[in-house]
Formats: sequence, structure tokens, C-alpha cells
Amino acid sequence: MSAANARLAWTSVPRWAAPALPAAASYLACWFGDEAGRRAQALLAGADPAVPIAAAGFAARWDAQTETELRRLIDGCRTGVRIILAGPESVVLQAIALVKALGATAEEIVSIATEAASDASDASDASDVYVSGVAARRVFCAACRRSFDAVAAIGGHVACLGCAAELIVDYRFSGPHAAYFGWPTGLDLHR
Repeated sequence: MSAANARLAWTSVPRWAAPALPAAASYLACWFGDEAGRRAQALLAGADPAVPIAAAGFAARWDAQTETELRRLIDGCRTGVRIILAGPESVVLQAIALVKALGATAEEIVSIATEAASDASDASDASDVYVSGVAARRVFCAACRRSFDAVAAIGGHVACLGCAAELIVDYRFSGPHAAYFGWPTGLDLHR
């Protein structure tokens, strides 16, 4: 086991197991990008034809318009809904944070990170699939406490857009911030 994989065993890096479609009174499928749409629709192909499905496709990015529309869709949900969120990891994690803030539980959410699919063949255990390598990630700066979007690998370096601190993208993830922690490079948190 590599040092990076050993470190992952105790971290909060999001894991992306193969999605399964749970039974539901209704489904709301929201996807971000064309590949995510194909994956969400393939999953929904196994749904009971009598169960209502609402679907919405978005661009593969997060912005204020996407957030407003997702809020509107969630407001229309009723008990028994299962919410399918598919797309790039950074966007899906922001969508998960939003729907949880609006009252959804983890059991009501089915999530698909499109980048994790290519990593699945490398994993020895399907529950250990995570987005590795350089990818779009949301980073929470421990220095100025702001979140920003960056392209980096876990363990890589980025400059904070808020305070310009040089940060290491950590192996720890904050669900409420929907971001990986970014620690100033002078701190060694793993001693």
C-alpha cells in the first residue's frame, strides 16, 4: 500500500462507491454536464416505471443560478424522495452540502462523481474509490477561512484567492464547507 493510500485510510476524503438506486416514492435527478446526465439516466433506467421522476440538467459548474434552481427543485420535494446528484466532484459536493442544509438526509441522496468512475478500476475495494490526481477541487483556507475553487491534487499546493497564502490541499474534507482543507505550507499537520 502506498503512503498516500495508507494516509487515506484515516481521512475524510470523499469516497465514491458505485451508486445503487434505492426504492423511493419519487426521484429528483440533477446532473451537471453531459457525462453526468448519461450516468444519472442509466441509473434511473432501473427505476419502477410507476415512480415519478423529475430531472434537471445543468452545466458542469456551480454558480448562483444553479444554486437558485436547485433550491427551487428541492423545495418541491416530498417525503420519500431520493435525490440523485451527478457531475464533477467539486460540483456534486457543493450540491450535497446545499441539499443537506435544506433538510435532506444522507440516506435520501445518491451521489455520482464522474471523475471517480475512471479511478474505479484502480481501487482494490469499491468503497475506496476517490478522485485522485489533479482535479477541480473546492479548498477552504485555514488562514483566512474562505473557500475557493482550484485545480490541484490532494497533497498539492495552491495559492489562496482570498489572502494569497501558499496552501497544501489536505487529506481532510469538510462536508459543511464542501471543501478540502488548505493549510499554510509552513505547518506540518502529520507529525
